Amino acid sequence: MIAHMSRFLCVFSLFLLVSCASEVVLNKGTAEGDYNHAKYLLDQGVYGKANVALRKFSTDYPYSKYVVKADLLRVYAAYKAEEYILAETLAENFLSKHPTYPDIPYIKYLLAMSYYQQIEESSQDQTYTKSTIDAFERLLKEHPDSHYAKEGLQHLNRLYTQLAEKEMHVGHYYFGQKRYVASANRFLYVVEHYQTISVIEEAMYYLTLSYNALKMPSHAHDIAQLLRHNYPNSKWVSKLSKDI
Repeated sequence: MIAHMSRFLCVFSLFLLVSCASEVVLNKGTAEGDYNHAKYLLDQGVYGKANVALRKFSTDYPYSKYVVKADLLRVYAAYKAEEYILAETLAENFLSKHPTYPDIPYIKYLLAMSYYQQIEESSQDQTYTKSTIDAFERLLKEHPDSHYAKEGLQHLNRLYTQLAEKEMHVGHYYFGQKRYVASANRFLYVVEHYQTISVIEEAMYYLTLSYNALKMPSHAHDIAQLLRHNYPNSKWVSKLSKDI
């Protein structure tokens, strides 16, 4: 009886496997079948294969109701497969071909994230940093209420913080070398371009000291007053009172 039941379970399991496989490839060679097959590959996390499966979809089925969805899936597949340059190209093409599609904010988010993922790989080249900032700012400007805009803002603030901290690091170096013109330029850049980042208080403090060292009392006074007015409880205000 046990042996009979085991054979039944094996046959039943095999039937389920065959049924699932048949469901995946059902109508393969049609627009609906190929789209569903690619979607299945995505659901399984086989992103490279899904991308390959979708590569000729728009050519094979140019008038299908699935073509736009397939284009969107391919952007996602390329991004998840970490083929970021391809994801950039596909996202730009999607935005050009389907500018009014409801999921446009998502495509703009994927485009920005494709740039973002490549920043570290090209740390000496600021091209991707600029492209990332431009793409996220575009998303925030054109779709400010979307879920992706909120996520994009977090990435953008993180990126701004990193850039501001780099400027501060260079500014500190120049200040330590008593190259006050160079340090003032760095700290001023932070004050002018990163007003929402917390290091702005420190930048104002060191900018004031740099102007003071350059014998520019009116400039030093203006920045000091701005620091005191905008951040009255900042530790840098207290420190400024002791150092000047």
